[in-house]
Amino acid sequence: MRIRNILAVLAAVAVLVGARVAAYHWTLTRPSEKSAVQSRKKKPAQADPEQSAIVSTASSSSSAASSAVLPQLITSGTNHIPAADGYTFNAANVRAKMAVAANPSEPKVVFLTFDDGVNTTMTPRVLNVLKQYGVHATFFIVGNTINAQTAPVLKQEYAAGHAIGTHSFTHVYSTLYPKRKADAVAIVREAAASVKALQGVLGESYYPHVWRYPGGHMSWQNLAGADADLDRLHLTWMDWNAAVGDALGKGKTPTTVAGVLKYHAASLNAFPHSAYRVVLMHDAPDKQTTLAALPSIIQYYKNNGYQFGILG
Repeated sequence: MRIRNILAVLAAVAVLVGARVAAYHWTLTRPSEKSAVQSRKKKPAQADPEQSAIVSTASSSSSAASSAVLPQLITSGTNHIPAADGYTFNAANVRAKMAVAANPSEPKVVFLTFDDGVNTTMTPRVLNVLKQYGVHATFFIVGNTINAQTAPVLKQEYAAGHAIGTHSFTHVYSTLYPKRKADAVAIVREAAASVKALQGVLGESYYPHVWRYPGGHMSWQNLAGADADLDRLHLTWMDWNAAVGDALGKGKTPTTVAGVLKYHAASLNAFPHSAYRVVLMHDAPDKQTTLAALPSIIQYYKNNGYQFGILG
């Protein structure tokens, strides 16, 4: 039995690492976009950055701060409307507990997250499903997707009580991580550009507070300086510890709802006793299978006694 359990955990880790590696290759082949825990929310703190391992968090001695001159940003806002305060959780606290076994009395919380929006085709359809089931999510927005056509959708996300984080400005790996090594200056520049684009639509009372590295923190080298700079900008990086496999690339991404649910179930075995589930999904225009599977994903967590939270 012990050998089988170990093999199950290794398989689950492989699933989540596969999601990360495949997301890397998927981004290399997508069209360039350059033209285009019950820890309730706290005020952002300038704590030492925590380092990630494989699918969630593990402590690391790497906390070197960058000496870069940071852009001037208005950071006093929140990434959600006041009505969402009751189900908003501090992202740094969530990240710290993703790989930790839950206390038996601890509530279970799921954080549905969607990367790569905003758009006028898939994002509204995802919002409709979330509304139908009465749950909320965190959207990690790529800054250069924001324009006159998508701005109303972004406003709709925000007004509906979802959290709005950032996912860089261009999502171009070669800019952010040349030769797979993080360029802290480029990362900060993209973070600032994305913040300004978001605030241009949502106002200066908004601030994202949560950042997801394209490809995931787990994928890259030399991130300590960028982590420290993002922390100084009150941006907490956030990975995931569950996934649906919707960015694995041609021939690997599940093409049926059953395949998505099987992938998701396997991903949960990496940390089977965690109280917090941060689920990686995407709302890019071609994610029809994710959309079709979303009701079943939501129902799974409802059936298993999870609260639905957002990351703030």
